[in-house]
Amino acid sequence: MKPTSAATYERARRLANLSLWTISLQYRRLNSIEPEDDKFILRKWSDFLFFIVALTRLRRAANLAAKIPEISPQMRKAIKTFDVAFPNLKTMRDVAEHIDDYACDCGHDASISRYSLEVSSFDGDDWKWLGFEINIKNALDSSVCLFKELKYCSSIIKKLK
Repeated sequence: MKPTSAATYERARRLANLSLWTISLQYRRLNSIEPEDDKFILRKWSDFLFFIVALTRLRRAANLAAKIPEISPQMRKAIKTFDVAFPNLKTMRDVAEHIDDYACDCGHDASISRYSLEVSSFDGDDWKWLGFEINIKNALDSSVCLFKELKYCSSIIKKLK
């Protein structure tokens, strides 16, 4: 039996909530000094990759909510706004998750060279990788806005119960 719109909404909201908390945690870690920094000099880089994954999971949770007919227009608009702010998020996530393919120049996106995989920089909230830039503060703020739109849709869902 297919889940109801209300059940799907609640699941999407829980998944989005977890993702938003993770994004917030990773943002804090990217702007802090952690005990392991003395031994693990690439800790911030690792946290940045987790940040990318968390952003992707939030978007996927919002996309789950967008499958609910009653709130689809609102959620699709919110997702589009999020996507405009981070047009390269999917590519960054894909490269990070399929690093084995990209390390051999066998990745889906032929414009991404194996030589760029380990080249990155950051200056405060601005992170650069693969020729793309992402401001992590803007990413956190946009994530909050996407989640707020999802929460706003609860009033529509409550009417269905």
